[in-house]
Amino acid sequence: MTEKKDLDMSLPAPASSVVMKAIDATTFSDMESFVKDLESRPIERLLKDLPNLAKLPPAKVSLVSYVISGKYRQADEATRATIKESIQSTVSRMDIDEQRDRIAQMLERLR
Repeated sequence: MTEKKDLDMSLPAPASSVVMKAIDATTFSDMESFVKDLESRPIERLLKDLPNLAKLPPAKVSLVSYVISGKYRQADEATRATIKESIQSTVSRMDIDEQRDRIAQMLERLR
């Protein structure tokens, strides 16, 4: 007989695989693999993970910004508007801190 365990809602949600890959990336090869993973992901997933990606060290956040900017430039007008709206919504929900500033800088890069 199996017992049901109550979920501890106080624990943070587990990080996505792209966030985990970023955390683990230490070598040039790891960073290259991380960027390729970012580039292969749908923009919707990157935008969903953006608050956690913004917690990474500045060099890794720069890579995230670079990839999002590239996806933005390649997108059609409707998708561009969606990307901007999503990032703005994320910024507006966050406390004023370094992570929020990093995401706001990504938004500025898209203008």
